[in-house]
Amino acid sequence: MFRRLFHRNVALLVAVVLAGQLLAGFLVMTLVIRPQVIRVAAVTADMVTALSQAMREMDPARQAALIDGINRAGSMAVRPAADVPSDGPRFPTMVERQFTLTLASRLHMQDELVWRTDTGGRLWFLLRMGQRDYWVSITPPRQRGALASLMLASFVAFVIAIACGLALQRRIDRPLRQLAQSVDGYRADGAQPPLDVSGPEEVAAVAGALNRMTARIAGQEAERALMLAGVSHDLRTPLTRLRLSLEMLRGQDEELEETALRQVDRIEAMLTQFLDFGRGFENEAQVPTDVAGLLARAVADAGLVGTVTPDVAPGLTFALRPQAVARAVGNLLSNAARHGVAPIMMSAAVQAGALRITVSDAGAGIAPTAGEQMLRPFARGDSARGGEGTGLGLAIVSRVAAAHDGTVTFGRRNGRFAVTLLLRAT
Repeated sequence: MFRRLFHRNVALLVAVVLAGQLLAGFLVMTLVIRPQVIRVAAVTADMVTALSQAMREMDPARQAALIDGINRAGSMAVRPAADVPSDGPRFPTMVERQFTLTLASRLHMQDELVWRTDTGGRLWFLLRMGQRDYWVSITPPRQRGALASLMLASFVAFVIAIACGLALQRRIDRPLRQLAQSVDGYRADGAQPPLDVSGPEEVAAVAGALNRMTARIAGQEAERALMLAGVSHDLRTPLTRLRLSLEMLRGQDEELEETALRQVDRIEAMLTQFLDFGRGFENEAQVPTDVAGLLARAVADAGLVGTVTPDVAPGLTFALRPQAVARAVGNLLSNAARHGVAPIMMSAAVQAGALRITVSDAGAGIAPTAGEQMLRPFARGDSARGGEGTGLGLAIVSRVAAAHDGTVTFGRRNGRFAVTLLLRAT
């Protein structure tokens, strides 16, 4: 139900504070208010008993004078039994019920304790004093009872505790949010600053562990890139010599010569992809780039001049890493030419602050669910889109998209298989 740590902590805080308030209220009622109510009820019962005995020895005139004095004092109210108090709109409170039970147990001269409430908030008892019955109000009118005061105090304490708890939780939550943002901004090239370790000790420990992990990953990434670049560079020398040898043997066996040259070109293309993937594109600066000119160069590099005409508005510029984007678009065009079905189409437009470059062909393409797998290094497509290659073409496209805080998506549009490269200016 509560997926976020903030919501869980708030729910736990509310539950703990509420349970504490309920326990505190129960203890106050049991250990403070209840004994006081019992003591007051006992004193009241003794007073009523004494007053009843005194009124037995008085004549009616003196009894009337005594009752009049009691009413004028205001701490008690006495009226004849015939003057029945009107039933009030409320039931006795918990304190009044305890008072009534204790009073009934202490008034031995009463066979039954009858009570009423009135609209003024008084609690009346039908008591025998002297030889007659009277309605006696022992609880004076008040605006707030003990239980209501306790509940009000508990509510105020609850609100204060929750407010302080929320402030504390937000103070704890802030470094966690900053930590999550820093982790989301991680880049494999290690260019981002280390995570801040100045927060609470527990958060600082996590940030320190992530810094050490980031350093290890960056080191491994650098070693991997160096290895790929070194291997690709070292292989270029024998390839150059092999090409030179083939040139010297030109004219002896044309079919064998063409096959050998084609394989050399293929190996060189594979090495170029290894170099591109190994070096990465994060270090290239983003500059305002003429999108139409960049796409035209990508079409030329892919050998598709006259076959593919970019659909892009003249004068469109966008902040890009031009060499990286040209390589990514060239890979998409090469894949479409090698594995797709003509005609190949390409378009580019800026939507919602992002540049969308779409390359499509009339082939069957791959399933959208297989797109994530195809973006991994050395991944191969199925028979519909498979073929020779390093398996790094789409992985390079994915790295270029990541360098621009973008994405690569696959799908069908107007009956055509389309790959969309979404790029943002970072």
